[in-house]
Amino acid sequence: MQNNNISGLIIGQNIIYLDKVASTNDYLRELLSNFKPLAEGTAILAEDQFQGKGQRGSTWVSEPGKNLTTSILLKPHFLSIEQQFALSASVAIAVVKWLKSKTKLPVTVKWPNDIYVGSKKIAGILIENKLKGNKIDASIIGIGININQVNFDTATTITSLSTLTDRDDYVIKDLAVELFASLQKEYNTLYTQSWRFQLDYYNELLFWKGEEKPFLVAGEKKIGIIKAVGIDGQLQVLIDNKLHKFNIKEISHLIS
Repeated sequence: MQNNNISGLIIGQNIIYLDKVASTNDYLRELLSNFKPLAEGTAILAEDQFQGKGQRGSTWVSEPGKNLTTSILLKPHFLSIEQQFALSASVAIAVVKWLKSKTKLPVTVKWPNDIYVGSKKIAGILIENKLKGNKIDASIIGIGININQVNFDTATTITSLSTLTDRDDYVIKDLAVELFASLQKEYNTLYTQSWRFQLDYYNELLFWKGEEKPFLVAGEKKIGIIKAVGIDGQLQVLIDNKLHKFNIKEISHLIS
């Protein structure tokens, strides 16, 4: 019988605050490379992250002091390499649930792990796994959430908590504590309920799922219907009455 918690792990119990850093993920990776013991659940929280990373090699641009930018160390040894997407799914679920406590608007996950409120992006997740044998040795969970920022270069496709709620006085450190609690809960669920439980929940939250929508595939516009995401992390889309599976960079949503 497994415990409800993972060896007493408390995400965010140890927080390293930084005034300015290029990337919280890079900073945490450098700490790990120094071969000094670093407690699981350690979180890096930056006031100003000026070279944050996103999926597909993109950057996450954040106005200093306005947004929640963090990276967290986890050691999900209970997952095999083949199950690693379940960790990504669990983190996405945690962010979605936390945002749902802040807004009544629909919150979804745009595959693989961008978080949308309505038709606009509010958060991004980037997970970097270090593998050992057929297990995950360590995971760096990078999360960026737009909080008090209201001006964006691509304002039509980006939003923030401040924009949604007409508030600009959110205390980032307080919100981080709430987010860490949500992450803790979903990480425990992944540990106790198995990866299938979390993957099923993730699929319920999928942006555009079951709808006829435009995608870009190999440079061509295709109309498809998202069916699900498998444990391999591939997006399953029905195109021309045939089910296709895609990895990251092989397909993209055409959002107007």
